[in-house]
Amino acid sequence: MQAKVVISQDLSGVGQVSMGVALPLIAALGHDPLALPTALLSAHTGFANNTYFDLSAQMPEILAHWQTLDLDPQAILLGYLGPKALKVWQTWLPKFKTVPLVVIDPVMGDNGQLYRGFDQNYVDAMQALITQANVITPNPTEAQLLLGESPNADALTPQVASQLAERLAQRFAVQVVLTGVNLTNNRVGVVVVDGQQTHLWQTQRLSGHYFGTGDIFSAVLCGTLLRGLSLVQASQLAMQFESRVIISTLATKADPKFGVTYTTELPWLLQTLSELI
Repeated sequence: MQAKVVISQDLSGVGQVSMGVALPLIAALGHDPLALPTALLSAHTGFANNTYFDLSAQMPEILAHWQTLDLDPQAILLGYLGPKALKVWQTWLPKFKTVPLVVIDPVMGDNGQLYRGFDQNYVDAMQALITQANVITPNPTEAQLLLGESPNADALTPQVASQLAERLAQRFAVQVVLTGVNLTNNRVGVVVVDGQQTHLWQTQRLSGHYFGTGDIFSAVLCGTLLRGLSLVQASQLAMQFESRVIISTLATKADPKFGVTYTTELPWLLQTLSELI
């Protein structure tokens, strides 16, 4: 079923990240993306001296106009927001309470630290916002921040990672997909808490840092949930796709600073999805 999906996050002119990957992936998965950018950047923050133009002042006007168009979106996907855009969504998300699927990637930190420009007030606001989601996709640092715990970059055992995700799901009454978990066995894991069950998958750790992989994961997750996959199936497929994309990027020797070369793996994604639905 083709669904209308509101996508709200920043847009970078250079680098395959954020809205730059979410829009084509949601479309490739058979849906109609409705773009609501929170900011326009010359390049993502991995590039020095990038420009940043805040678009949050336009968001309420856009959302108000959309309400006159009878769009009837079936999903909302929120990624990197920033303080001003987060305030907009605090006001507007309750007005979309009939939307069946709300996926929030609470982007605000990694490697045991908050991102530059964020503070405890932002964490508090994100804690309130995620209560309106069906699914959230934090990394371990963001999970710890949401729980009011001191974040750290320590590798986790599968048991500790599962308990972290379970505490988050119980605290906020939301389904949790804990992403990018550095495990003590030198592998990377994803933990899914779906109702009363917890699932954990592991994959090989690949060298290097790859911008945009979290954005790719949440977009594939959202898009495949709308195609009828369960949260467990969608999470596993998103993890497999992300892993294949990184391997493909390494094989082409592309500069990962510009983002991963995900398009080469789209045929595999669509074929595998067709076999699951």
